[in-house]
Amino acid sequence: MILIDGNRRSYKGNTHVHTTCSDGRATPEQVMRMYRDAGYDFLAITDHWRVSPARRYEGMLVMSGIECDFSFPDQVLHIVGIFRDEAAVENFPAKKQMNHEECLEQICRRGGIAIVAHPAWSLNTVSMLANLKHVCAAEVYNTVSGTPWNAQRADSGGVLDLLAASGRLIPQVAADDAHFYSGEETRSWTMLQADALEPDAILDAFRKGRFYASQGPEILDAELTDTELILHTSPVSMCVFYSNLPWVTGRCRTGQGMTEHIYRLQRAAGERFVRCEVTDAAGNRAWLSPVCLKP
Repeated sequence: MILIDGNRRSYKGNTHVHTTCSDGRATPEQVMRMYRDAGYDFLAITDHWRVSPARRYEGMLVMSGIECDFSFPDQVLHIVGIFRDEAAVENFPAKKQMNHEECLEQICRRGGIAIVAHPAWSLNTVSMLANLKHVCAAEVYNTVSGTPWNAQRADSGGVLDLLAASGRLIPQVAADDAHFYSGEETRSWTMLQADALEPDAILDAFRKGRFYASQGPEILDAELTDTELILHTSPVSMCVFYSNLPWVTGRCRTGQGMTEHIYRLQRAAGERFVRCEVTDAAGNRAWLSPVCLKP
């Protein structure tokens, strides 16, 4: 099974960012300029409970987006919705008019995709995440959810591993969730293999899971066979394979300039999923989404 196709074009995008239209400290124009100058191909502005307009900004595709937030006694749940344009989100219900389940249904009904934002920062439980419907992806990494902007809850790999071990695998993206523009912007992104830099093609690629999360390292290709998970990447200094098994010999490898990574699946030991994380010499990471290992 081809997970990342080395022959396909990849587009760099950010799916979660804020502006002065809600609680961000940069205007939409400033934000678009920052991401365009940093080489991004697409961007979704996702202000809280406010739909952003779609447009082209100097060749960068800007898609309509929104972030909806819900509070519970032991956690919060933030949902990012991305749409082809603002017309699809016309008359989107206000916060007091729906609960989180209705929000996910509304996003799906309007042709959008729903992403669970910063599960670790939100203290999301496995039971909460497992019961969510119409979810396309979850943020494995959210830049502003770490220091020096927040407590160190940027990495949601742990809770998403527990979720995958319970049987619910959700593809993973990375995003900045930029608010302050004091260094958290243009740090984490998603590389998406779409047929074209057009709204419908971007949404289709998300639905088909043709993407990986990164802060720098490139996943050039990835393939799952009956016995192995095989990746080729840009040079990295660490590669770690995660699964539902607490202990696997050789799942963590270190070295200089490593580009090929082969993991022998442990199906006989009851391995049900596997994902991969690579780190380059500068400490930047890339994440391959969890893959289901069918019996």
